[in-house]
Amino acid sequence: MKPSPIKSETESAFATLRSKLSNARTKVIDNHVFDRVSGEYYGEYTVTPYVPVTSNYTTATPATPARLGENWFIEDDGTVSPLLLMESSSQSTDLAPVIELCPHEPTIEVRSSSTRGPKPQVIDNPLAAALCIFKFENRPTPWLDEIVFGAINTGPGLINGKHSVSLADVKKVLRLSVISTTGAASCLFNHERQPMGTRQLQRVIEAARTALRGIALYLERHPQILQSIDVQVDYDTLWQQPLAIPARAASKEHPMKQQAMEMLKANVPTRTIANALRISRNTVKRWKQEPQANNGEGSIEGN
Repeated sequence: MKPSPIKSETESAFATLRSKLSNARTKVIDNHVFDRVSGEYYGEYTVTPYVPVTSNYTTATPATPARLGENWFIEDDGTVSPLLLMESSSQSTDLAPVIELCPHEPTIEVRSSSTRGPKPQVIDNPLAAALCIFKFENRPTPWLDEIVFGAINTGPGLINGKHSVSLADVKKVLRLSVISTTGAASCLFNHERQPMGTRQLQRVIEAARTALRGIALYLERHPQILQSIDVQVDYDTLWQQPLAIPARAASKEHPMKQQAMEMLKANVPTRTIANALRISRNTVKRWKQEPQANNGEGSIEGN
């Protein structure tokens, strides 16, 4: 099919006119274009008003009315469909899950390979929730830094003129609901991002334990601090006196003591008793000098 000669001539004229307009210095008067130098008339600008085209989208399920808060998406054919089709128009009553900022960790008994010495101490921390909120809300707590700084100097102290533990490590342990060596080991690392050594963990725990009561005392004397974050703390658990250490059970009596005492009452010489019972003469002499509190006889007189 050959193009129309009229159309070709029109396009050629438009191309020539565009070339003149691009090279000439023109002036527009009421949409009429003139050459500034020669006064040649080029033509008139035509203005077509913009009319927006309205698109009427139809839903995939016209029987279902639109609901507030419903999400929609456009299909390939131009139709709009809801992402979630609800069975009823009633809004869902399901609530978002509650995220606990400082979950209470169960008390962990730290077991040591050795049965000697004192057992590792596990401390419940009622201040953990408040300290976590201070951290998450970026609240200024200069008083906390001062108390922890003093606890580091009072507790683990200095090593070669430097603080033995980090201020940030102690504050991190203070945000644990249960202060223990196991809990601290799960969140503390050394400068090489390796698990912290046991001795260093013990230093951090010592500083945190020292700072705990100081922080509680400060918050108890300034109740407006906890009131501002709507947190209540039971201070009685911190002021409880430690349980009295039971007295060490009396050592078992020497199996030969009673027999030696009978021989002393019979005025048997000390050397003879020691040789017969195969015990030290000093032991026999000590038994001889012990007061007999039951019968009020005092020390045994004799050889």
